[in-house]
Parts: sequence; C-alpha cells; structure tokens
Amino acid sequence: MKLVKIYSLQGGEYMEATYPFARVFTDKTNNLNVFFDESPTANTFVQLKDMGKCVVEFCELDFSECLEELKKLNTEEVSSNFEEIKNRLWYIVDLLKDKHPYVQFFLNSQMVLTFYGSDKSKEEQVGSIIHMFHYYVDLQNTYRIALEVCLSEEVLNEYTLPERFLIFGNNFPTFNRYMLRTRYGIAPMSYGEFDKSRVLRYSDPDEVDMKKKLADIHRDSQTPINMASYFVIQTLEEMLYLEFMEMLKRGIRIKHCALCDKYFVLADKRKREYCDRIYKGNRTCKQIGAKLKFNKSVEEDTYLQQFQTIYNRMYSRYYRIDAWDSNRETNSITEEEFRHWSSHASQLRLDYKAGKLDGEELLKALKYSTKFYDNES
Repeated sequence: MKLVKIYSLQGGEYMEATYPFARVFTDKTNNLNVFFDESPTANTFVQLKDMGKCVVEFCELDFSECLEELKKLNTEEVSSNFEEIKNRLWYIVDLLKDKHPYVQFFLNSQMVLTFYGSDKSKEEQVGSIIHMFHYYVDLQNTYRIALEVCLSEEVLNEYTLPERFLIFGNNFPTFNRYMLRTRYGIAPMSYGEFDKSRVLRYSDPDEVDMKKKLADIHRDSQTPINMASYFVIQTLEEMLYLEFMEMLKRGIRIKHCALCDKYFVLADKRKREYCDRIYKGNRTCKQIGAKLKFNKSVEEDTYLQQFQTIYNRMYSRYYRIDAWDSNRETNSITEEEFRHWSSHASQLRLDYKAGKLDGEELLKALKYSTKFYDNES
C-alpha cells in the first residue's frame, strides 16, 4: 500500500498529514460536514448533526468485546505470527463498524499508518495498536469528565462556562495540547451554511470535467461554490477535541435523560427531558418517557434536587473547586474514590427513576455512601 502525504502551512512550518484522514468543514449551524478521505480518489461525505452528539456517544461506546479479543492474541512470537496477528487486529477494529459515526474510520487510519507507514519493528507495531485500544478506553473517562464539568446543565451551575473550562484544565493540563491543521478548499458554502445537496459525488474522478461541473453549479444555484477553511483531522483524538471545543465555543449543553439516565446533547433552547436512544423494542426514551409519570425532571422532584446537591458537593471535593482560585486547603477525595462513589450514586439515581427505590430510600443510601468520604456526614 502506497501512502500519500499532504502538507499544511501552520505557524510558518509545513505540517504533514497522510491518507487516510478527514476534512471537516464547520459553519454557523451545529453540523460537522466531513469528508472521510481514504485516498486521493476515494472519499465519503457525511453530515454529522447535533454538534457534540458523537462525543457523547463515544463516551458510551462499549469496547469490551475488543478488549476481550485483544487478550486472546498470542504476542509472544510476533515475528513468526505477524500476519496472523495483524489480521486479528483488523478484525478487532471491524467489531466497531456501524457503532459510531467515525471511531472505526480513525482506528483504521491508525492501523494503516502503523503497519504501512512506520519504520518500527513488528513488535513495536503490534504493541502500538494494542496500546491504542487501551488508551482510547482511558480517553473515554477523560471526555466523560470534560463533558460533565464543562457542559452539564446539572453540575456546577454557579460557575460560568469559561470558569468551568478553567477548572477542568487545571485538573487535566495536557488536554488542551492539540494544534489542529487547517487548509482552504472549494466548498458549497453560502451565507455561512454548508449545502450538502451541492456536494459532488463521483465514482471515477478522471471521468469528471471538474472545471465545467463547478461552473455549472455556480451558474445554476443561488448557493455558490466558495473558498472555505477546513480542518485536516488525522486521529480520533483530534476529531473528538475539535467537536468538543466547538461545543464549548457554541455553548452547547448536555443533560441526563430522565429515563435511561445517560447524557444527551441539548440541540436547541427548548426544554427537553428525554434522549433519542432506543430504550425498549424500537421505541426511544423520548417516545416512552413522556408517558411515564414517575419520571420527573430535577426541577419538579425535591428528592432529585437533594440528590444533585449532594452530588455537586462531592464533585467540588474531587476537583477541589472550593479552592480552585485560592491557596486554601479543601477536604478532597481522590479520582478513584470519586469514580467509585459516582458510579454507585448514578445507579441509585437510575433505580429511583425506575421506581425501584422511593425518595427516602434514595437519600438514605446516598448519604450512607458519602459518610465513608466525608467526616461531617
């Protein structure tokens, strides 16, 4: 396989990118317009709607089957089993097919770059791919925290969005380390919006008179073809970072679904309580939830309000938020302690919403769990 490289001028230096990669156009809407370029002549266009939805879905993505398959690999003699191991790794990546809009594409990209564009030894190549899977599982936790600290409607509401991002950045100082590459290209852009109906699709670019095609579109449409900047995205990390930062820039918030309790993106200013995930059969939380009277919003339920107060207090202790802008000591808890406690607390909330616990039982169980971390409880 021959790898083709492109270069972008960034800060006076040419930054290299190698196929496959993605070209991402943003506009004034909350859409990401993405060309997934596998090679100079093969690409797929996808318009990802509801900015931030893919980040949330990444945090929910189940890697367990992939990790189980990785355990089965015999990596003791990589040199003699290299092709077999490589084929198994391709199979493991394909387990994620159709489970997320772009995770599999970027994992494939890393496989191509590692096995066909690297001068590492076979052992190093295999080790790099195995590490990649474990790294992205860890990255899920980072983005769960990033979404909750910076963008949740239910946590840290007393702080502004910039303050919340600063709080998160103080705890994850390496998060903001990316330098995203940008280029200019021709795009169907007008009045700040990307017109996906004007995207050119062709099976063989050599058979297309591109000059004539662009001229015809420009004459026939009120949505002309213009020059626009786009991001050159090579890795899953870069794509997640771009989408997350666009969420911050646009003030897009997230909220717990009142039925399944998972986070979902608030796509507009309308009040929403339920997400669009499938809950039972072919019916979504939104379709089912509105008919279930025991599901109340936080604003309507005093028990959920008390739950949120306790949750926020524990959150503040974990992030040392009470002292984030001072030198005061605070009664903090470790990441492991908070992760264990929050997992238990989330299950209690879910059981309460499902009617398995009443309000008093919810608060009693929650307060009992906090006393192991809080001397005042």
